[in-house]
Amino acid sequence: MSTLFRTAVAVMLLAGAGAAQAPALTAGQRAEIERWWDAQPKLSMPFDNDGAKVLIIEFTDLQCPHCRQKYIELTPVLDKYAGRPKEVKFLLRHWPISSTCNPRVPSNPHPAACDAAAAVVMARPKGTADRLVDWFFLHQDELSPATVRRVAADIGKITDFDGQYARAIQEVKTDGALGAALGVNSTPTIFVNGRRIPGGGLGPQAFDALIDLEIARSK
Repeated sequence: MSTLFRTAVAVMLLAGAGAAQAPALTAGQRAEIERWWDAQPKLSMPFDNDGAKVLIIEFTDLQCPHCRQKYIELTPVLDKYAGRPKEVKFLLRHWPISSTCNPRVPSNPHPAACDAAAAVVMARPKGTADRLVDWFFLHQDELSPATVRRVAADIGKITDFDGQYARAIQEVKTDGALGAALGVNSTPTIFVNGRRIPGGGLGPQAFDALIDLEIARSK
């Protein structure tokens, strides 16, 4: 994640929380989270953890407001583990809420989501994927198919969007199929070491506690 995005996240979090920091979880709250977590079914994930103790997979839609909010909330948590690949590996995968590229969705409420996801796929070999994800979430209200193509060129350094599109959108469709096979039916949906967090519904403190728990259990 870029420095620009981290700065913007800090400003948004302060604005949204009234500049107040939530109190730390108590031992009782951590114990309750652990009991709840152990009751969740564990799935076999079709992704390589590359030796990391914790594998986090998020299925997202770059035009989804809830996904944007969850990305903002979790960025500070995930930043704690940046540069520590043996502890945490995070993968962002695509599940656009658009019938254009996701047959599991009956309509097209997010008409730029498929193109945005395809742009991120194209940007990975260039090392600009994170910058595109950051821009799309920070400027979500501006997203359109035309905007995606412009930003893909300006920020993603993608000069042949149309030429790469067929390959990239197929990867997006593959992500959608994998998500559906894992029970994804809305975004964001997050898996931590094979256990699902529906709707990404845990706050950042509880999410951080789960990561701590999984790291401790791997020792």
